[in-house]
Amino acid sequence: MTADGPTPVDVAELLDRIADLEKRLAATGDRQDMFAQALDAFEDAVHSAAAVDITAPTADDTDDTEQDRQPEKIDMAVLYDWVHTHVGQWAQRKIPRSATGTSGVRWCPWWFHHPEAVSRFEALRRAWTAYVAAKDPTAMAVYFRDFYDRTLDALTSETGPFHACSPASHREPEFVPIATAPWENEPEGP
Repeated sequence: MTADGPTPVDVAELLDRIADLEKRLAATGDRQDMFAQALDAFEDAVHSAAAVDITAPTADDTDDTEQDRQPEKIDMAVLYDWVHTHVGQWAQRKIPRSATGTSGVRWCPWWFHHPEAVSRFEALRRAWTAYVAAKDPTAMAVYFRDFYDRTLDALTSETGPFHACSPASHREPEFVPIATAPWENEPEGP
């Protein structure tokens, strides 16, 4: 306002400002659509990764009970080569260099003498095989997050199967104690 009355309004300037605001609003809508499409693509990738079938197809899907099915034999030569290539020549973990290996990450170069390690590495190899074959670009990231990192952490922890070993020595594995089955302790019938 001026002393003489209200400030005159420049209609042309107001129209320019309205046009500018309309352009900005349209650009915001375009960005919102772009973000929505990106979010949809991300959700699709997550659902695809979650739906990846990592189980090996069975040769015979008959009515066998689970007890009748025999587990697949582990091909130790294939597993050894896989561990050598995908862990021994690839993983970079800080492993104690002392002969005692008393702290931190535990490792045993004779991992194949540890049944738990053999089973875990075979499961890891099978997961790796399935994820390599997956057409999803996020598959390997999921493999590392959900399988590789967790498996190596379990194997190399201070309470893992290599707990008594060091890079310089192997100790025969100790197993958790299991009590005798209760029916084996019961006396024979009267």
